[in-house]
This record gives sequence, structure tokens and C-alpha cells, in this order.
Amino acid sequence: MSEIGFDLKLLEIFISIVECGGMTAAAQKLGLTQSSVSQGLANLEQNLRIQLMDRSHRPPLLTPLGRQFYEQSAQLLNRARQVSLEFRRKEQTPLKHVRIALVDSLATSVGRELLEVVKQRTAHWSLTTGQSHSHADALLSRKVDIIISDDAIANHPELYRRQLIREPFVLVLPKGTNSAPPHTLQQLSTSLDFIRYSQGTVIGRNIEQQLQAWGINPPHRLQLDNSFAILSMVKAGVGWAITTPLCLLQAGLLSGEVECLPIKEGNFYRELTLVAQAKELGSLPEQLASDTVNILKNRYLPILQNSAPWLASGIQLGN
Repeated sequence: MSEIGFDLKLLEIFISIVECGGMTAAAQKLGLTQSSVSQGLANLEQNLRIQLMDRSHRPPLLTPLGRQFYEQSAQLLNRARQVSLEFRRKEQTPLKHVRIALVDSLATSVGRELLEVVKQRTAHWSLTTGQSHSHADALLSRKVDIIISDDAIANHPELYRRQLIREPFVLVLPKGTNSAPPHTLQQLSTSLDFIRYSQGTVIGRNIEQQLQAWGINPPHRLQLDNSFAILSMVKAGVGWAITTPLCLLQAGLLSGEVECLPIKEGNFYRELTLVAQAKELGSLPEQLASDTVNILKNRYLPILQNSAPWLASGIQLGN
């Protein structure tokens, strides 16, 4: 028994004795034996070190302290029942307000369809986009409830996470550049400017780490913080970039405005993961994860297979 001196079961026994007018009736109501009810009352009195009922009367009567305890414990038990009912219902009905943050590329490419399923799952919601590192901070500080990000926040095992998509990074060149001999990244670094993602972005840091692993360090001249700006500069012939198919779709450049090629140095990938507070949202994170995978399968993959079929085989949906 904790320092409180009672648990809700003992309170329920005591309140039932008072309200039913005796131990026999209370035992019938609770589905217990009369001896269990009597022992429960005795344990409660022993833990509290007060006499709650005068057993010299039939049925037993409340003592003055017992009456005070009854009034307060009845309120406490009623509140506990309300809390239990409220959170059992949350598993069956939409939550009141769910705050979601996701990467720009997903919001732009399949955002409308994703919002439709969010509306079906929740009665009230809000959605923000932006850079992944800010979403991770917002989740950990409980400013949002769910994120879809390329930062899976791996060092927090208490969080729910499910991978939604694994997509390859690709080389993007201005239109017509591919008519020259095959390009290596080192060759490109000496002939065209590399248009970087900002180091403040998760995708930018991942690309830089991979370039360093390959021993490639293009001059630091152009650094932008979003895919649309980067790919618009590639389209204008300013330089080359490394990005992903979803980012190309976001910028509307899967229809031939730029050259999209495999990276000769090797394959590396971006993973988008749904991450949420694990114990507070019931089945909602798993439902939204499955919904998002289905949207990507039915909305995104057909576009990719039509415009860049060689890329479609490198896409993995779900875990």
C-alpha cells in the first residue's frame, strides 16, 4: 500500500457499503464475497488509522470522520470514473486536437490527400511544415504531437516511429548537360557550381556527410534552404544539385525540365519516418502511418513510374 493509505478498489468497497446500506448488499453489487468486503473495509481503516464505521449497529453507521471521508472519497471515485471513460472513448472517436508537422516535400507532393485522412481521424487538427530539425525539437518539447521527418530522433526509445518511405538521392543537372560524357561528382565540382542545401537542414547534413565519405568537397558558393529554390536554380542552368524524387515532385520537375541521373559514386538514401508520442495518442499514429504509405503508393508511385521509371524501383514504402 502506498503512503496515500488506500487505492480506488478500497474506496469503491467503502462507498458501496455506505450507499447500499450494508456489507451484504455491497458484496452483491460488486460481485465479491461478504468476507472480502468486510476485509476491504478493515484494511482501509487500518491503513488510514481511523474508524470509518461503527459496527455495533446493524447496518453499520458512519462515524463523524467516516462521513467526512465518504464525502471526499465519493468525489474522488467519481472523478476517476470520468477520467477512465474519457480516455477509453479516445480509442474509438477522433481526438480533440492533434498537432502535426511534416517536411515540405511531403506536404507539397501529397499534402491534399494527407489532409483528407487527417480530417477523418481527428475532430480538430493543425499542420505545419518547415525544416526537420525544428520539428524534432517541437515534438520533444510537446509543441506538436506527430512529425513526419527525415530525422527519426533515434535516441528517444519512448517514442513511436514507423518508416514511411526510403528513397534514393539522385544527381540533378541543367537540361542538356547530359549530352556531354558521363559525369562524376568530382568532374562536376570543377565545371559547374554545386547548389547545396543549407547545413541547418537534415537533408543538407546527410548529403555533406556522404560527399565527405567519397572524398568530394565542392566549393562552398551556393547554399539554399529549400528544394524549390535549389531546383529552380538548376533549371536556370546555374549549377547542379543532389536531391530526392519527392523533392523533384515538390518542385514540379519530374516532367523533363532538368536532367535526373543516378549518382555514379554509389547509392545513398533518405528515409521519412512518422514519429509520435507513443502512449498518448492511442492507435492514431499507426493509422496515419498506414494512411500515408497508401497515399504514397497510390498517388506518388504512379507519377514516378510514368516520368522516371528507373527511379521507381529504388523506392521502398513502409518498414
